Order: sequence, then structure tokens, then C-alpha cells
Amino acid sequence: MIALLALVACGPSADEIATAIASENPVMREDGAKIAQNYADEVVEKALVSVTADPDEKTRLNAIESLAEIEATTATDALVDRLNNDESPRVRRAAADALGRLQAKDAAPALILYVQGFQPSDREMLAGVWALGSIGSEVGLDAEVRKAVLSTLVTLRESSNDRFVRWQATSALRTLK
Repeated sequence: MIALLALVACGPSADEIATAIASENPVMREDGAKIAQNYADEVVEKALVSVTADPDEKTRLNAIESLAEIEATTATDALVDRLNNDESPRVRRAAADALGRLQAKDAAPALILYVQGFQPSDREMLAGVWALGSIGSEVGLDAEVRKAVLSTLVTLRESSNDRFVRWQATSALRTLK
């Protein structure tokens, strides 16, 4: 019994996870990208960034979630690319959420465009609105970008007929410093 517990506790190495993520087998990539959220390692981070544009949506989602979980601030460019270019609304929403969790200040302009791409009462934008508030809460946000974030959130708060969108915009506005 103790040997079994020791075997389970050991788990795969970071290199093994990176190898799984780089596999030609889509199930290995998907599983590796999911398990990677437990490995804050440079090798794993690079492997995750490489599959943010994987053909399989689930792999992309797992990679994005894992990058946020391991606080991979070097992944901002890849996440902004998914936010701007992915055909899947789920992946774009996950990218917006991850950018907010990472408090990626450089992503604010892309998040503004993401939010502005929706109708004022479309709840699909909520992750982007939250992310703008999360990023805006950080000291050091460029004054012009901060002004654009503020303007976007105020406009959204005033123009939306959806109470959840208005509430999220108001919450985000409260975080701006």
C-alpha cells in the first residue's frame, strides 16, 4: 500500500509533461496540457505556449487554463493571439479570463477590442470585462490605456440593458486605481 501511494505521489516529471504536450497524439497533448497546471516549470510553460494554437479546441482550452494556473506571465502574447484570432468563442473567453488572472497590463488594448466586439447586453463579454477590471487594478497601467479602459467600462455600464453586464462593468470600475 505504501509503495502504491509513493508511486502515485511521485507523478510524471516536467520533461515528461512537456513531451506529452508535444506529442503527435492529440489525446496525449490534451491530457498533458491539463496536467501541466501542476508544473510551474519553464519547459512546461514553453510547451503549453506552443499548443495554444493546437487544432484541438480542448487542448487549447487546457493549455490556456494551465498557463493561468502556473502564472505564466511570458504567455501574454500567445494568449492575446488566441483572444484576437481563435475561431472558438470558448477559447477566446478562456484567453480573456487568463489574461485577467495574469494581470497582463499589455493585454488591455486587446481586451478593450474584445469587449467592444459584442453587443452591449451580450453576456459572452463578461470574462473580458472582468479581465479589464483585474488588469486595471494594477498600479503602473499606462495613463492612456487606463483612460481607454475607464471609458470602455463606463460606456458599457451606461449602454447595457443586461444587469449582469452592468454589474460586472461596475465591479471592474471599482477596481481601477
